[in-house]
Amino acid sequence: MLKVFLLGAVFGAVMQLGFLDRLSKVIGAFLLKDLTIPKALMVAMGVGAVLLYSAEYFGLIHFHIKPFYPVGVALGGLVFGVGMVIVGYCPGSMPEAVGEGRMDALLGIISGVIGGIIFTVYYPVYHNSFLHGETLGAFTVTDLLGLEGLSKLITGIALGMTFVLLAFLIDRLERKYILKEDIEIKSEVLN
Repeated sequence: MLKVFLLGAVFGAVMQLGFLDRLSKVIGAFLLKDLTIPKALMVAMGVGAVLLYSAEYFGLIHFHIKPFYPVGVALGGLVFGVGMVIVGYCPGSMPEAVGEGRMDALLGIISGVIGGIIFTVYYPVYHNSFLHGETLGAFTVTDLLGLEGLSKLITGIALGMTFVLLAFLIDRLERKYILKEDIEIKSEVLN
């Protein structure tokens, strides 16, 4: 329990220090005007991949991969995106926002719990409907490449570092194009 609390505290601190829970950041990400959130997600995925593949290689963890479910991923992404636009928060940033006293995030949490209950109640109907679709098996990129052992670790680290480097590349492009455009717009307004 203490580990979970400490991990949550670190997560909340990073979210708050990076202003990742702000509506302006969410709107900026959707409008491709402020790429702070996508960059943070890429760094998190990259570091996570490096840590997970390393932990698996050294026998500290074992992956339990769920089957790839394209229809579920598409529907879940749609619901997630629409909910994020309506509420203005990512589910991970809502508890942090409530902790800062922003009660609009509390409404998002309550709505999410109600939505989860409704989905749970109606899941059997959904599961047996034509909307459910097929799963494509449980696999990872390294499984598709047929990698094991050290080659799997090296590939996992390379994939993770690719995400981190991509985040830095996007940051550089953002500074070059998006921020330059904002400065030009502000100077036009002042003149």
